[in-house]
Amino acid sequence: MQAQLLAIFAVETEEHVQAMNQHLLALEAGATGEARAVLLPELFREAHNLKGAARAVSLSEVEALAHELEDLFARMKAGRLEPNGELVERSFRQLDTIQELVRAATGGGDGGAEADATGAAADSETPAPAAAPAAAPRPAAGDDSVRVATAKLDVLMAEVGELLVVQLGAEQRLDDARALEADLASWESSLRKARRHGVDGGPDGDTAAFVEQATARLRAARKALGELCQRLQADVRSRAQVTADLGDDVRRMRMLPVATLFETFRRMVRDLARDRGKEVAVTVDDGGTEVDRSVLEQIKDPLVHLVRNCVDHGIEPPQARVAAGKPAAGTVSLRARQRGDALIIEVADDGAGIDPERVRATAVERGLLPAETAADLPDHDALDLVLRSGFSTSPVVTDLSGRGVGLDVVREKVERLHGSIQVASHLGDGTTVTMSLPLSVSTMHCLLLQAGGQTFALPVPGVERIVRVAVDQVRRAEGRQAVQIDGQPVVLASLAEVLGLRPPADGDGQAAKRPVIVVAGQGRRVGLLVDRLERTQELVVKNLPEPLLRVRHLAGATILGSGRAAMILSSADLVASVEQAQGTVQAAEVAPEAPPATILVAEDSITTRTLEKSILEGAGYRVRVAGDGAEAWRLLQGNGCDLLLTDVEMPQMDGFELTTKVRADQRLRNLPVVLVTSRDSDEDRERGVRAGADAYVVKGAFDQERLLDTLRRLL
Repeated sequence: MQAQLLAIFAVETEEHVQAMNQHLLALEAGATGEARAVLLPELFREAHNLKGAARAVSLSEVEALAHELEDLFARMKAGRLEPNGELVERSFRQLDTIQELVRAATGGGDGGAEADATGAAADSETPAPAAAPAAAPRPAAGDDSVRVATAKLDVLMAEVGELLVVQLGAEQRLDDARALEADLASWESSLRKARRHGVDGGPDGDTAAFVEQATARLRAARKALGELCQRLQADVRSRAQVTADLGDDVRRMRMLPVATLFETFRRMVRDLARDRGKEVAVTVDDGGTEVDRSVLEQIKDPLVHLVRNCVDHGIEPPQARVAAGKPAAGTVSLRARQRGDALIIEVADDGAGIDPERVRATAVERGLLPAETAADLPDHDALDLVLRSGFSTSPVVTDLSGRGVGLDVVREKVERLHGSIQVASHLGDGTTVTMSLPLSVSTMHCLLLQAGGQTFALPVPGVERIVRVAVDQVRRAEGRQAVQIDGQPVVLASLAEVLGLRPPADGDGQAAKRPVIVVAGQGRRVGLLVDRLERTQELVVKNLPEPLLRVRHLAGATILGSGRAAMILSSADLVASVEQAQGTVQAAEVAPEAPPATILVAEDSITTRTLEKSILEGAGYRVRVAGDGAEAWRLLQGNGCDLLLTDVEMPQMDGFELTTKVRADQRLRNLPVVLVTSRDSDEDRERGVRAGADAYVVKGAFDQERLLDTLRRLL
């Protein structure tokens, strides 16, 4: 019980300390009047509650420190003591010591801080000497737990009740199936008896009656089987919906506001700036964004590195800023927003910025690039070099930076989360580092593929694009394979060979095209030649067990719908392996490709539209999309295309009408048209033919190879 109480107390302490830190920062910033009248009672209340909680778990040292703070804030609240910088500094040191003591009590620290070294006794109004600044936000004491509102649990219980309904339905379907099986077994027994009596009669000698009876029973069994299939299909849809809702709600339970992490940096920046003799303010805009707790924990260290660099490298000393026409106080901005399934975090400063010329010179000096290559490197590519291992332009080694470590660690941790990072800077105006991260790592949208005869999953965020490449399109440059994509050379490697597997034998000759996945990572991109693309799918990510916690090229594992296990690949590791083995290729050494055919996809379902676009781009086509038939018709009147791929059931103008209009247009009458629809009746097929479609593909039996073969034939 004591261990459980301590764990709860650790989380509660973190909340109280963080609240007091924010209130003290506001006091230090000069809050007066009504604002101060609100802050001081809040400080007193937080200290009082912390004291009571410490007493409940018998942590007397923490209780004593909290009591000192309570008494200090009480005198401030009563007007007997004026808040000033020294008293605020003393309070900060008290809070730091409380955190150290709590971590020691819960096994999270060494307890090296002494309570009596943090400030004067409660009855003294003389502040203690200044202590060394904190270097980073304190990690949450209860990192393996989250608080959940009872309303969220009520939602889960309701969904569990819906699952129970689905389960009862499944049990009823099982009973129906058993009854049908018994009926068929009885019928089979009757047939065996009839066979024993010969072909001239049934068991009772009346052949016609027996045949009629058997036919009726067969018809009834078929009808019952059809009804059972319909009910099972409805059950599958219901279960899928409830499971999806339950999964979404469980993921939301793991979500924490980004603000819980952002707010901890105010105190850190304040202490670091004081230590460096700088004036730095922090602005926070979290956009109300929430993210999975594990993601929040894993981006804590990268954010610490970035904010440290802002204070140490970015923001200039006050006198230098004033001389440059800037305010004496610099600003570090933390911003977050959600874009689709991605979390976008920006860390920016209004400091000196990064000099691209200095970056190029440092890269040449450290042997990262030849002088000729560095001279031709665009500014935005030069800035990406600061994310490489061992790269630092700082002439001074400090306890915060200048050792050539930090930003490469940031890049590595971001890419471990299957995210990306970019650096933008303007000399004299500041630097912005933008990270794109998944909102959750419990599930992941992955591309399923085959390489070396095995199935693997590759996270979609790491996939830049998919193309199909023929053997005769591959060039060799400086002993390396490369292919031209979007006018740029991309190093090409067999995924099977990278993973140490045996690649398939070439059996289709020079003209055969194989899929190539362009993977981005570490600021570079490579092409991975695979055997076959299967589909994209949302997968549940399983961490590798001990001792396989860190295996090269692997980010985890998953269980496919077939019950087979598949490894989830790490985009960053794959890029690193190819780069180390093959190096880079210059653009001028690869011959240009012929422009690909353009396909217009008309589809009102964004999911189906995205899937079809991915398949077609993976096959090397250029793709344009339209949300309905009317939009597709407008696009056709503009730039046209080489083939139209359209759904049938769409708002404003359906696929049949669109096809009819295409065939009636003199300019478009010869344009190949492929209908892709779930309507599979003979009547619909005939209607498609009458409208003028060249091919009719049913979604229910959708096969991407069949679709691609159809397109190749028509193009």
